[in-house]
Amino acid sequence: MFNFKRLISTAVAFVMAASVMSTAFAAIPSDVAGTEYEEAAQVLGVLDIMVGDKDTGTFRPDDTIIRSEGARVAISALGLQEVAEVTNGATKYPDVVSNHWANGYINVATDQGMVIGDDVGTFRPDDTISYAEMVTIMIRALGYEKMAESKGGYPTGYLVTASNIGLTKNVPGSGDEGITRGKVARLVFNGLTIKLMEQVGYGSDVKYEVVDKTLLYNYLDVEKITDQVKAVGSSAINGDSNLKDTQIQIGDKIYNIANADVREILGFNVDAYVEKDGKTNEKNLLVAIPVEGKNESVKIDADDIEEIINEESSKAVRYWVNKDTDKNAKKATVASDAKVMYNGKAGTFEDFKKIESGTLTLLDSDTNGEYDIVFINETVNYVVDEALTSTHKIVDKYGKKTLVLDPDDTNISFTIEKGSEFIGIKDLKEWDVLTVTQSKDNSFIHIEVSSEKVSGTVTEKDNEKVYIDGKGYKVAANYPNTISLNDEGTFYLDVQGKIAAVDADSRISSNYAYLNSIEMASGINKVLELELFTKDGKSLLLKSAAKVKVNNSSSVLAKDALATIGKNPQLITYELNSDGAVSKITTAKDLNGKIDEDNFSKNMSLSEAVYKSASGKLVTSSSSVTVTDDTVVFDIPNGKTDTEDYSIRDKKFFINDDKYDVVVYDLSEDLSAGVLVVTSSTGDADESSSIAVVDKITKTQNEDGVDIEKLYAVQNGKTVTVSTSETGILVKKSGGETVSLAQGDIIQYKTNVKGEIEKITVLFDVSSKATEAENKISDDLQTYYGKVTKKFSNSFNLQVNGGEVMNFAIGDADIYYVNTKTNNKNVSIGDSGDIQKYDELDPERVFVRVYKDEVKEVVVIK
Repeated sequence: MFNFKRLISTAVAFVMAASVMSTAFAAIPSDVAGTEYEEAAQVLGVLDIMVGDKDTGTFRPDDTIIRSEGARVAISALGLQEVAEVTNGATKYPDVVSNHWANGYINVATDQGMVIGDDVGTFRPDDTISYAEMVTIMIRALGYEKMAESKGGYPTGYLVTASNIGLTKNVPGSGDEGITRGKVARLVFNGLTIKLMEQVGYGSDVKYEVVDKTLLYNYLDVEKITDQVKAVGSSAINGDSNLKDTQIQIGDKIYNIANADVREILGFNVDAYVEKDGKTNEKNLLVAIPVEGKNESVKIDADDIEEIINEESSKAVRYWVNKDTDKNAKKATVASDAKVMYNGKAGTFEDFKKIESGTLTLLDSDTNGEYDIVFINETVNYVVDEALTSTHKIVDKYGKKTLVLDPDDTNISFTIEKGSEFIGIKDLKEWDVLTVTQSKDNSFIHIEVSSEKVSGTVTEKDNEKVYIDGKGYKVAANYPNTISLNDEGTFYLDVQGKIAAVDADSRISSNYAYLNSIEMASGINKVLELELFTKDGKSLLLKSAAKVKVNNSSSVLAKDALATIGKNPQLITYELNSDGAVSKITTAKDLNGKIDEDNFSKNMSLSEAVYKSASGKLVTSSSSVTVTDDTVVFDIPNGKTDTEDYSIRDKKFFINDDKYDVVVYDLSEDLSAGVLVVTSSTGDADESSSIAVVDKITKTQNEDGVDIEKLYAVQNGKTVTVSTSETGILVKKSGGETVSLAQGDIIQYKTNVKGEIEKITVLFDVSSKATEAENKISDDLQTYYGKVTKKFSNSFNLQVNGGEVMNFAIGDADIYYVNTKTNNKNVSIGDSGDIQKYDELDPERVFVRVYKDEVKEVVVIK
């Protein structure tokens, strides 16, 4: 079995392996990395006070925050999340429904006196919270409300007090403006370490004093320590370490690593946040962040090292920041008594020399202008030919000594890391590139795995790079062969993006097209004439070169190419020469259910595959294929031979629980499709598309004299007119019969490549306007039709058939009004004022479409 303890041990040992300046010690949302909000977002994230978007991993620092979110953040800063969860019952406000996600937080915040309702007793959970309101909440959390009231009360007294105690340091803003997530993070981060004010006198002698307590230490049980990281596991800047595999030394104190990422902080001066384990009383590191201004570092790729100066009186590195633009190499001075770390272990200045592959990282931990720690990370690449789990061996394609990684061998310790995950030998695939760092005594090995590759042709070369289809790549030192112009195939990259292996037998293109017809062209020139429908949705008539490459056979005459390709319509990949003629055609290799990621392949055909939107899969009784956002979808209806009837679709084309006949191409090992050709579908309309409220339908003819219909409707906040592709589309089922759509019906529709309606989905039948209903169409799409029980400034409560009251935020929803009581202007564009509480004497019900938890449209039906 894979030895997890040994994995952790080596991860600790290789603290120097990655870029020291990236500060990736806890998950940093990409949109705050390197910004003024980075540290605050990082710390609040590990404390579960304020986290990024779980789907995208972003923090959204410039988005404003709403009142319910503000309550959640403040209660979390007090460590009261569990209390909020058990208080998520009866609501304290009429506009906060009992199942509102923040109900418990709002209840606790109210009980703590941190928030109050407005002058009519509502909370307005979805309204933007203002700068002054968020500051006020934090002032109350810190105990400074009495001081704020003595300085003038809300808002001025609270803002002045916040400034005086440092709460709003580097958090500019004005009272009424909405506060952004980034500013809230900075505000709460500041508040964590501000000393609290508490009542110390009672009765006739009421007093408030600043006490030696903070939210961080006294409420969250987290201690902040600022010092240098001296050792991590078996790696130490002062020689060998006696720490356990899962320990870290900061200053003279030792802590458990717990779940903290410590690969990049050895030698750094850090702000460390440590939490006491309630069961063991041991202290666990949550996150450690380099202190700004107390660390200077530079990471240098081996290729950019110009010279290592290693003399008794002078030690330095001359290196290039950018070889392409810099005139002179830069010089970094190294202290004569600097510590040297070589591949995770304490080394000597004998190791301080130019390396063929890897990185050199210099750290100035006392910021005196000289680098006092040198991290040498010398690597070598292996390219997996075989990974044998039975014998724990990794065989290299280019003849390097076989790696043996036996987890039961107590003399070695190793890790295999791919991206941010640790994996085992069993997870390695042929052509994976392994960048290996190994200690001098071979006692531990760290492996970084890359499966990145690029397919194409070498179009240029220079002394530094080869260019594949216009993009330049360096060649790694391990690759033993010469890469020449016009070489083509799949080029495998190491973790630094250098070419480490080439599969010259692999031929794959992503320039997909549906070959609608192919013939020998008339005339003297013996070339092919092709009609293509491309992945960009274009119809092209092209001629071939006199000789073409077909399925890797070069210089094939046109007539022989036609014999190889055949005349049947099919999916191909193609390339053009500089004259715009087709120079290369590849037909799909029929694999009959198998997978070959390196060749253009037809993997399988699925009949009546059911689409499941929750998983994004097309499913039959024997097969399952994933449709991703990158899957190219050719819509080629059965029986259609004109490219004008073809369309390019994407994942949104597929409707939950509908059936499709598809041909699957370029299937990956994770069973995601590169390309799908859909020949038949029962799907009616894209469930993410906007609704259309029917006004009227007319009959007419198109320019070809074909009978069609025209839909007049309101959609996307305006009136629209859309033609159908034929008659009989704008209909619905009513009383067991098929009848024409009526004024006030609500539909979604799907169009063909010409923009003509070809299918519809009826979401609301106006003839049943007295029948309330709640419909879950899919995991993403729901509709509601019922009575408004209460209206607020930007939301309303709705009840369906006397059931539970639901609150809907209007937000940016389009609003329409249907008046079935008048004979003209029945359908119109409305506004939020049209949404009113239900009145038995003048009944109006409301239709709401919710897609992915957001109200998209509201239709008032009178």
